[in-house]
Parts: sequence; C-alpha cells; structure tokens
Amino acid sequence: MLDKLEGPWKYVGLAVSFPLLFQEPFLSFAWGAQDPLWLLSIKRGLILLPVLAIVASCWLTIACALTLVFRSERREFAQALFITWWDLGRSIFSYWGGIVKFFLNFFGWLYGFLKLVIIGLIMILKDLLFLPIRVFAEVSQGSFKAGIPWPAIFLMLVWTVIEALIFTFVMTPLVVDILDGFTEGDFEGGIGLQIVLYTMFSLFVLGSYAVIHTLGQAVERRDIPKVVMYVIVEVIVAVVETVLFYREFVDALIPWFAQYAGDDFDLGLIGTLSIAFFIWLGFRCMTWFLFGSTAIPTLLAVIQRTGVEGYEGTKTMRGAAKADAKEIFAYVNEVIEKFKTDMDWVEHKGNYIFSSFIIPPLQIIAGTVNFCTLLISSSHLFELPFRSYTDILDAKELISSARQSVKK
Repeated sequence: MLDKLEGPWKYVGLAVSFPLLFQEPFLSFAWGAQDPLWLLSIKRGLILLPVLAIVASCWLTIACALTLVFRSERREFAQALFITWWDLGRSIFSYWGGIVKFFLNFFGWLYGFLKLVIIGLIMILKDLLFLPIRVFAEVSQGSFKAGIPWPAIFLMLVWTVIEALIFTFVMTPLVVDILDGFTEGDFEGGIGLQIVLYTMFSLFVLGSYAVIHTLGQAVERRDIPKVVMYVIVEVIVAVVETVLFYREFVDALIPWFAQYAGDDFDLGLIGTLSIAFFIWLGFRCMTWFLFGSTAIPTLLAVIQRTGVEGYEGTKTMRGAAKADAKEIFAYVNEVIEKFKTDMDWVEHKGNYIFSSFIIPPLQIIAGTVNFCTLLISSSHLFELPFRSYTDILDAKELISSARQSVKK
C-alpha cells in the first residue's frame, strides 16, 4: 500500500504505519513457534508480553499524535504521552526484574514454610517418643500431692477383679449343681452364668469393703446402735466368705498339711473354718490398710454422688483442683504457639509473593491501558508503579476513576 503513495503522502503514510515495519518479525520472534521447548518457554514468558505492549502502544501513540491537530492543551498532552512511554518502559524492566524477584521470594518462603513443617513433625515425634516418660513423671509428681487417690482406686479395682474371678471359678460348679436340680438335669451353665456370677461377686467384694468403712465411721462417731448393726453385718459377710469361698482355699492346702503331719492328718470342720477365717481376715486387713481405706470412701462418694470432700480423712479433689495444669504434649504445644506467631510471617510473605507474581505483568497491561485512556480522556487511569496488589483497583473503582477523569 505504501508503494502506491508518492511524494509527501508516502512519508505521511510511512509515519502513520511505521509499526508495520517491525511488528511481524517482533511477534514472530517473541512467539518462537519453531524454537525448542525450553527456548519457546523463555521467549513467551519474558518477551511476548512486552512485545505485545510495545506494538499496541505504538499504534495508540499514532492515534494520539493524530489528535494533536484539534486538541486544546497540546503541550500537556504531549508531555503526558512521553510520560506514558516512560511508565511502559519502566514496567517492562520491572517485569523482568519482578520474575527474578518472584522466584527468589518464592523459594525463600518455601524454605521457611518447609522448615516450620519439618520442625513441627520432629517435635511431634519427640513428644510421642517421650510421652511415656512424661506421663510417668506427671503421675510420680502427682503422687506426692493431695488429690484423688488414683493408685489406690486402681489397686482396689484390680483386687476386686481378681477376687471376683476366683469366687466365680469356685462357685460355678456349685451353682450349676443347684440349678441342675431345679431343671431335672437339663441345665448346662455356660459363659452367661459366669458373667452373672462375676458381676454379683464383684459387687459383693466391694460391698464387704464398704461395710468395713461404714463400721469404722460408726466407731469414730461412737454411734453404738450402728456399730452393733454393722458388726452383725460384717460377721455375716465374714461367715459367708469363709464358708463359701476361702474354705476352698484351705481344702487346696490340706494335701500340703498332710505331707508334713502324716497320712492320718484330719483338719476337721472347726480347723478348716478357723484357718479360712484367718485367711479372710489377713487378706481383708492387708488390702484395707494398703489401699482399701483410701479407695473405698472415694468410690462410695462417686456411687452415692455425695461429693468426694464429704468424707473425712480423704484428701481428694481440693488438691487436684488447685494443682497447676501441666501439658503432656509440651513440645507440640510449643510448636503450635510458635506456628501461630509465624503464621503472620507466612501470611505477610504470601501476600508479598503474590504481589511480586501478579504486579509485573499487570504493570505492563496498565501501561498499555494508560495509552488508551490518554487517547480518550487525556489522562491516565492507573498510577504507576504498583507497590502491592492492593494498589490494583477493582472494576467499580476503575469505572468511578474513569468518570472523574472524563469530567475533568
């Protein structure tokens, strides 16, 4: 088309369409369709956007220059045009520098974040590794403070389980024989009967200790009628346990007695029951003074819902309530507190990385858009350079800013 023009019009046409002289080779080079993948990626990432912005700005500059013929404030408009080119050039160099800055910030942020994660995992593993030691230390320290007697309660429950199991094993054949007589030989027992007997004997064992506790309270208050009543109850309990349970234990020892006393050894009913009674008394005294006197009042207070502090001689909840709470997972809690503090750094650094990623290309686009708004309203829509992504206005603010520029 320019070849058909002659004289001054040829130079005018050349000036108006000068971007055609370099537009195609520039775009072809920046697109890099025939280049290897690595070179193509570099060209499209670093050169394509600046080339498109320069080509578009050249065409817009031609349009702006043509409007100088009928504009009133030509000098100010020309200055604004040069300033717009300055902003575009600065945006292009900021784009290349911003890419390097983005990768540096990103890898720095990634290193810091991975460091937090790795340290957190190490502390969690450390907590899990030292958890048994910390629990043991916590229990050991708590054992010297007034509070709920958990060791005594634990030993009391263990002893109840053992004694109830022994009673169940001893009494199951007798109960089966009794029930078999009612069913005319059809009753076989089984695991169901043993569960029922075990539950009953567990309550029976705890009840016998509860009688000892209430008897001691009655003696302390010198309540004679209750003392007599509880003594009768305790005698009945002792007789039942001696005859039904501990007698079997003595029968198991008779062969050992006969080994040293001779084959004609006969312990007799009175001797058997007497030894069984003293065995029962020994077990009761031993377990009562070891852990029963501490555990039973607490268990009774829990069962009766009277409050642990309602029983004399028990130092339970008060000390535990005033004890300082100690964290078992100390290392994890330390990491969590540090992580909460570092999350501000992570958020701030994330916003900074996001800004360094999004601002460089948007500055080039904003510089190109400023050419358009300069052509239309003789003013810039964007104030360059952008400091952070918060400087980028949303659509409503852009429309409002554009309307104010047109009014001016």
